[in-house]
Amino acid sequence: MGACESKPAQEVVEEVPPAEGPRLVLLLVVDQFGADQLDRIGPLFTGGFRYLLDHGVSFTEAHHAHALTETGPGHATLATGQYPRHHGIVSNWWIEEGSFESRWAIDDDTYDESPLELEAPALGDWIKESYPQSKVFSASGKDRAAILMGGLKADGAFWFDVDIGGFETSEYYNEPRWLEGFNGQRRLNEYFGQLWEPVQLAPEAIEQLQLETLDMGPLLPGFPHAIGRPRSAPDDGFYSGLRDSPWWDEYLGQFGQFIIEAEDLGGDAYPDLLALSFSALDYVGHDYGPHSREYVDVLLRLDQTLARLLEFVDERVGLENTVIGLSADHGVVDVPELRQSRGLEGARIGWQTIVCIEQVGLELAELHDVDSWLVAGPRLAPGLSQRTGLSRAELELETVRQLEQCPFVSAVWTSTELLQQVDESERERWLFANCYYPERSPDFLIQFDEYFMPAPTLTTTHGSVYPYDTRVPLVLTAPNIGVGSVDSRVYTVDMAPTLAALLGLPHWPEVDGRNLTPLLPAASQPEADAAAAN
Repeated sequence: MGACESKPAQEVVEEVPPAEGPRLVLLLVVDQFGADQLDRIGPLFTGGFRYLLDHGVSFTEAHHAHALTETGPGHATLATGQYPRHHGIVSNWWIEEGSFESRWAIDDDTYDESPLELEAPALGDWIKESYPQSKVFSASGKDRAAILMGGLKADGAFWFDVDIGGFETSEYYNEPRWLEGFNGQRRLNEYFGQLWEPVQLAPEAIEQLQLETLDMGPLLPGFPHAIGRPRSAPDDGFYSGLRDSPWWDEYLGQFGQFIIEAEDLGGDAYPDLLALSFSALDYVGHDYGPHSREYVDVLLRLDQTLARLLEFVDERVGLENTVIGLSADHGVVDVPELRQSRGLEGARIGWQTIVCIEQVGLELAELHDVDSWLVAGPRLAPGLSQRTGLSRAELELETVRQLEQCPFVSAVWTSTELLQQVDESERERWLFANCYYPERSPDFLIQFDEYFMPAPTLTTTHGSVYPYDTRVPLVLTAPNIGVGSVDSRVYTVDMAPTLAALLGLPHWPEVDGRNLTPLLPAASQPEADAAAAN
């Protein structure tokens, strides 16, 4: 199958769900939550994260199998069971072939925002294909996370709008009557005039977590934090500032409960899906880094938000009737200055790397006496072979040689080599090939050195092929499965087909991922008896 060819869903007839089957699927995604952070902070969890870890199965070596570990590709991969080269969401944005303008992953000329750039059906679409009566909803602080998780046929996808201080949707979906009622409650206004103070931690916990306040250069000072700039009443600036606080996730948890009640999700035998992506950690992580007190505080408070959500689900639907999948769209690299202070390898992008990369096309154009060598993307300039007399292979080789001389550039991957057959044994090329889609991807994909921070305006970021970005939590709970951990390497493309299998879904399309249920431990007899009693 070609790199840009999507896999069609099988044509199925409507099914009648089993009377005792699960009635609700919760897909929970935490933005920028690498598995190493779960390993580090997990012992402090007492709420929702703790419930999932203690009552589910955790895959300790779950990885994204694509190189550009970003929000859009991560959510689309979890939802579709496909690599970006098949579902088409190769990045948060791209410059399409023949264009010079960036295109957002959910841009739509008709609806402004929609999932129509998604080239593969998602879990919610599979559910509705078998059970048209089922309901599918998704929500997030971020538009692309909400839209891509919901798939092509979701009943509704919602994301936070700072202009209204509430959730919005697009005309692609039918806006429900209850949305205005929820937004009208103005729940976020209760945080106006409040300081964000951290949850209390024992001194030994702070030492064990190696938490530090980095007050230097672009890095921000520590607690307490006010929200935004001085103002006399809540406005868009205040609502924008809330994205850098744990209250944003708390608000999404409340919204998730509201959706379940308003739509009666899990209320009948037809299984419903609610996908929620919690975004505050990504904003806070970019600003403060994963070893900050702020990063840990967001997770500790999200732990309690999830506890309230699961308690609500248990009361209304029953956790014994619910399948839950928890994961993340990507991890994060440690702040390089912090690594350096501890004698570890780490570097931040500087002018040398930026200018070196920018000059490659200019220098090659001058060397070969042509007006342009590279165009936006970066891609080779149109007609370059004819103007230089060089083959495409020769053009790529010259460009790669120049780019790889730039500081902190580890490798440069070309479109030609990413379209060739490759397997997991060539790990890094395989990861780049899995997110290469010819019409949307550049001709040259740069791999920077490990522990290199390539974003000049952020404290830290993500987007690499290294385990701190690719390795993420993957935790499953479902009726009649056991509790424990699985150390086998699995991939996030496995999430959707495994949830479908746990749901008892009769049909789903061929995907890149595999059904992991054969790896799940069986429920012990006391667990099975408890499930039966419920």
